[in-house]
Amino acid sequence: MNTAEVFGISLIVFWGLMYLLRKKLEGKGFQIYPFLLLWRKNTRSEWFPKIARSNWYKLFEKIGVGLGIISLISGIALIFYVISEFISPKAPQSAQLRLEPVIPGVTIGINQLPYILLAIGISVTLHELAHAVSATSNNVKVRSGGFLFLIFFPGAFVEPDEEEYNSSNYSVRLKILSAGLAVNLILAAIFFPLAIYLPPMLSQGLQIVGELKNYPAYNSSIPVNSIILGIDGHSIHTSTQLETYLHRGGIQTLTLLFPNGSIGNVSVNISDPQHLLGVYLTYYFPPFIYSLLDFIIWMFTINFSLALFNGAPLIITDGGKVFNELLKKLGVNEKTSYLIQGIITMLFISAILLSINPLQ
Repeated sequence: MNTAEVFGISLIVFWGLMYLLRKKLEGKGFQIYPFLLLWRKNTRSEWFPKIARSNWYKLFEKIGVGLGIISLISGIALIFYVISEFISPKAPQSAQLRLEPVIPGVTIGINQLPYILLAIGISVTLHELAHAVSATSNNVKVRSGGFLFLIFFPGAFVEPDEEEYNSSNYSVRLKILSAGLAVNLILAAIFFPLAIYLPPMLSQGLQIVGELKNYPAYNSSIPVNSIILGIDGHSIHTSTQLETYLHRGGIQTLTLLFPNGSIGNVSVNISDPQHLLGVYLTYYFPPFIYSLLDFIIWMFTINFSLALFNGAPLIITDGGKVFNELLKKLGVNEKTSYLIQGIITMLFISAILLSINPLQ
């Protein structure tokens, strides 16, 4: 039995237990639905009032409305772009942009699940917290809040007082709705450069993950999974550094950490006109660095996804509510807004179905 099967069975057992214990859990404030667990509690009416009413937060809210609209437009554009890629492909199928759902053991490895859950938990909590603080900033009471668990994804929510929210003006509603989207977009912007620039900075060498026959590495009997630590006495951390030294050609000495844990030197003859070693490489890090980088990558991925897909007008999303407000301001009735959102939602589902590409 593989890990994906174990995960699937564990999930079924978990939700089976939730169903059996639903009466006891409902007595403690939980609500149990098929594959959805909710815990709701009345909460304080104001959240961090000093921050909420500060000048810098007022500025953030104004910028946040712009970021919320950017998220909405970008979400729509991405959905249409993915659909167009499948209708009229301009690149090989493997290079097409996809909207694959996160399914452990199917579209991603089970080993990534802890980082995904941590990133989702942090990102969604900060998203909802921004809604609550913006409600306080605009004198709308927060009625309740809570946590949810959907299939295996954690989440959070806050609920402003419905009467006060509906009676507030257009700009107030936009600020409250856009605050969460803005936080996710800002977090994505913070973690993107970290994901790009940290790996070469933290690299301890280059791991050989594949070799080409009849090239120097293969001819020198260098084992796959060996780690290149240096060349001719120079430390190597990036492929660019390695290419610089290989370009000199001739016989060169690689310092390697072998799969068995030993360190040694191997001479290679770089006689190919293109000065190729004939290997496929990836960065090598100590184990805790791999964990850090996985978390950073998922923080970017989750926040970017939340900003675009929660920003897209998909009926139940923040973007759908922002879309309603914008069209209402233009004199378009709510029925038409929901019709447009329904069409975009169907396109979004179609893009996901076209994108699913299970792990082999």
